[in-house]
Amino acid sequence: MRKLLLVSFLTFVLVNIFGFVGVQYDPANIIIIPPEGDIKATLEFDKPMGSTYYAGEELNISFSVNTDAYVALLDILPDGKVQVLFPNKYDTNNFVNANETYTLPTTDSSLNYRFIVDNVAGRETFLLIASKDPIYFLDPVIIRFHTSAFPYLMRDVSRMKDIILNSLKGSNWTIAGYYIHSNYRPMTTRVNIVSDRENTKVFIDGLYAGIAPVLMRELEFGTHSFYLFNDRRLAYGPDSREVEFRTTELNFKLWPTYPFGYLEVHSDPSGASVYVDGDYFGTTPVKDFAEIGDHDVRVSKWKYHSASQNVNIEEAETTSVTFVLSQKSEEEVKKDIYTIVAVVGILVALVAIILILSQ
Repeated sequence: MRKLLLVSFLTFVLVNIFGFVGVQYDPANIIIIPPEGDIKATLEFDKPMGSTYYAGEELNISFSVNTDAYVALLDILPDGKVQVLFPNKYDTNNFVNANETYTLPTTDSSLNYRFIVDNVAGRETFLLIASKDPIYFLDPVIIRFHTSAFPYLMRDVSRMKDIILNSLKGSNWTIAGYYIHSNYRPMTTRVNIVSDRENTKVFIDGLYAGIAPVLMRELEFGTHSFYLFNDRRLAYGPDSREVEFRTTELNFKLWPTYPFGYLEVHSDPSGASVYVDGDYFGTTPVKDFAEIGDHDVRVSKWKYHSASQNVNIEEAETTSVTFVLSQKSEEEVKKDIYTIVAVVGILVALVAIILILSQ
């Protein structure tokens, strides 16, 4: 049985010289954000993520996708080289069936290769890309299977993001990530990652970690790359932060990714909902970032008439606007209640019809 040694690192001492824990490249280069869609993928090893593997141990890798898809498994080495583990010379068919778990090596190729950890130390990251359309960035790799069983996609990870995104433009695709430590057990601590904004997605060292607040139970001491963003075009980084022995919480403030000023909205009475160009902005009194230019600001409150005004936001300046809301009559409030009841009744009827038809 052929043993394929795929893990290739600098020693742990040398790794630390390059700044980020376990790698020589900037982890911001491997942040790849897929489009919103219904395709989901999972990537698993025989040990939990972040575990240590020692020389001679075998890596058992499995993955699944919730729909029929084409997949690619990339191995990002600590020196920035990117190797394609799947498809490969022995497992050439990268089309997988929905909700089936695939293990590498596959049954048909188990006599041809295995993934065995070498005797060097470092951190290795794996990315599984699943797409409903063929993955064209693999074409230059596939034609080299006759000379290399597991060709490199590239030898500089800084080019990877653009190549992948350009290849998958217009496709429905997603990504799953995993990382391991080889031949060393890092010192870690529990760290809570906190954002000043709701619905903030957190990426640590290039991999998606969850929606803030995120509790990292075993975050390695040293310098990490952080990137946070939300659905209101606010972001932090990518930038580096240090994790030390006494670090228990890291707080991040998100800033606009567009030219901005500030919009301050007051109302009488307070507690009114504010919408800017149709998007929810907050509840009065509220002050927040706003993109420079003209905007339609509308406020609404139960039992009061809505009001709107066009405002102009200038860069680095605060634009303040106050609305005095007039109270609705009892008849107008009753009419609103009847409208809400009617809408809810229609929705309930539609749900009932759908349930009946689905039986």
